[in-house]
Amino acid sequence: MLIGYQFERTARDDLHIHSINWVQSGFVLLASAMALIFPGAAVLAIMEAGSSPAGMDPLSSLLLVLGLLLIPALGLALLVYTGTRETLLLSRLDGEGKRRTQNFFGRRERVHSVFRIDAAKHFELRRHPEAKPAATQLWLVMRDGITHRLTSSNVPIVPGSKRTDLWLREISDYLQIPMPSEVTVGSAPVAKAAYRPAPTPAKIARQRKAKAPTPSAETTEQLGTPARALLALIGAFLAVFELTRIITLVPSLFTGRLRIGISRPTTFYWAEQPMTFSFHVLIGIAELLVIGVIAWGCLRVAIEGRMKANP
Repeated sequence: MLIGYQFERTARDDLHIHSINWVQSGFVLLASAMALIFPGAAVLAIMEAGSSPAGMDPLSSLLLVLGLLLIPALGLALLVYTGTRETLLLSRLDGEGKRRTQNFFGRRERVHSVFRIDAAKHFELRRHPEAKPAATQLWLVMRDGITHRLTSSNVPIVPGSKRTDLWLREISDYLQIPMPSEVTVGSAPVAKAAYRPAPTPAKIARQRKAKAPTPSAETTEQLGTPARALLALIGAFLAVFELTRIITLVPSLFTGRLRIGISRPTTFYWAEQPMTFSFHVLIGIAELLVIGVIAWGCLRVAIEGRMKANP
């Protein structure tokens, strides 16, 4: 089974539905492997070609080294941080449901949504008017009108298929709510209100002891050391790249000679092509602003170790 579902019943009579998509997992694994192999292959290719980075200027050499480090780092990040395994956990005992993702190795568990199931009213199969049938979403509608999406992100829902019908039947039997026979074509339901599990007595005691203030609507997410290192590497790479662009662009404003391109560079002169020269200078300035903002954002988050998260 390349794409499908695996159903599991626990000793507490909880229902765990594991969404399986080996095609997506294989793509993530292949892309990560290629990213890890690329720096070694690039170094071997440079050595066989007889060229040496010794003739390059220091900034270009540093940019090359950072790029060779950044590519495998992105491959590892793709393998570690991509949630290729998704599970829908339903518990009648707790009256609660969760949508959880894990990475390729079954680690780095992350809960994307937590919702109540003990006050469910009915299901809705809904699709956007311009979307394909595979973009159909299953929503759980509560008695107070709050809605919760139950559809996984890695397995498409195709009404009428054997795989989808089995998935819908398992959820319907467990929650004892009939499934709709037709798909509603229209916009998505009203966004669900956030549900948070009740805090444990120990957590309440710690908050009272520390006299923690009421959390604001804008929350932050703490980043681990690997994520901060990756952001620092991206920020350093973009900062060095921006510095090389500044060294190229600023002198051209005084000399009237702008050279762009890497493999086949083209030179523009203010005296011969003032409009084209001005256009490329403005594009270069805009490029510097965009890259600078991104680089500063990556370095700032890497240093602070936290970033804004949805409440």
